[in-house]
Amino acid sequence: MQMPTSDQVNSALRHVYSAVGAGTSVLVIVGLSQGDATALGAAVHQIGDGIAEIIAGVTALVPVASALYAAWTASPFSRLMHANNNPEIAQLRTVPGTATAALAAAIPGNKVT
Repeated sequence: MQMPTSDQVNSALRHVYSAVGAGTSVLVIVGLSQGDATALGAAVHQIGDGIAEIIAGVTALVPVASALYAAWTASPFSRLMHANNNPEIAQLRTVPGTATAALAAAIPGNKVT
């Protein structure tokens, strides 16, 4: 899923603002005071600005999270854990009591058989 751009968010908010403006106009005709209508419009604009800022912040954090994930998956420990859990990679088979068996046992995650 791609994060929306600020232009897309602002475009969507323009539709919301238009709908709220139309609804407020109807409420003013029905009997809502002009001061209440102005306060309602200002509140909706503040909510819209807050939503735009939140989306901009999340969009800015996505590359940082991607970089951290890439750094983790490229780390030797992560690669070792992946290799340890991969059934296609054969485990070391050694003769017990030999130097090779001791070396194989010292490898983290190795199941010596």
